Amino acid sequence: MSYARPRAALLAFLTALGLTLGLGATSAGAATEAVTAAPPAGKPAFQLPFACGTKWQLDTWGHDPALDIVKEGNPGSDGLPVYASAPGTVSAAYGNSGSGNTLQISHGNGWFTAYYHLQEAPDAYVKVGGQVTGATQIGRVGKSGAAGDWAHLHYEQRYLASGTFTDETHRRPVHFGGVEYSGAGRQWASVTSGNCAQPQTAPYQPWNCPNGSVCFYSETGGRGTVCKTDRNVPASTCGLRTSFFNNGNPEAGSDHVYVSFAEGGTSCLHHGWADGRGDFAAGGRTIRSVTWGGECS
Repeated sequence: MSYARPRAALLAFLTALGLTLGLGATSAGAATEAVTAAPPAGKPAFQLPFACGTKWQLDTWGHDPALDIVKEGNPGSDGLPVYASAPGTVSAAYGNSGSGNTLQISHGNGWFTAYYHLQEAPDAYVKVGGQVTGATQIGRVGKSGAAGDWAHLHYEQRYLASGTFTDETHRRPVHFGGVEYSGAGRQWASVTSGNCAQPQTAPYQPWNCPNGSVCFYSETGGRGTVCKTDRNVPASTCGLRTSFFNNGNPEAGSDHVYVSFAEGGTSCLHHGWADGRGDFAAGGRTIRSVTWGGECS
């Protein structure tokens, strides 16, 4: 499991005394030195599960060979996007009191990755059986489960020759870009994500629409960027092509949508920017229901 630890302050104090007490290297050079052991034959070319070129801090803490990962310098990682480490198939999505919102991805040849403490429900971005690549956003960094009040990604690479579900007994040393990052009590303070093979624009999925929102997509067929939600965005120039309402179960529709609010009142969202713009000011109201229909009155 992954918990916040007052390690940095303790290390600073011990360093001043010239002590380490087995907490790991205290010098910057030793702390960031990467292990150069090559990955075993057949292991996928895993990359850091984050945006191309971003920098991250990796720690093994007390659960080597797993890693806890935060933004370089740990300025706050809550809500940052998490991507798949390599192409594969989502094999499990579940909640757990320890690992929180958890995903497992099967990458073939018996290799899996596991992602703990995600912010949203584990199937908010991808579904079991869905295909992913390094360009697929699978969630966001969070602190669900036993993460304490420390937003971070607990990450594992696992090997199991057969089966679709793995656990922590199947953990193996982690490789990113062919470089191994393992060893008890180790830290790598600045590792750059090489997850750059494909553009990381989160692919459209109906369930990407935030819970309680009405979402409009900028391209035909319900694809492209979200251009309206439950907030009024008068500067937007996108028209309503296909839209989705998400109150836990996304429902598809098109052209016109009638929204009823729990606090009373309704709004009709119209097709296109020029004739109604398809927007409304939420004002903190709760969406109760949505009906897809004809022309707004």
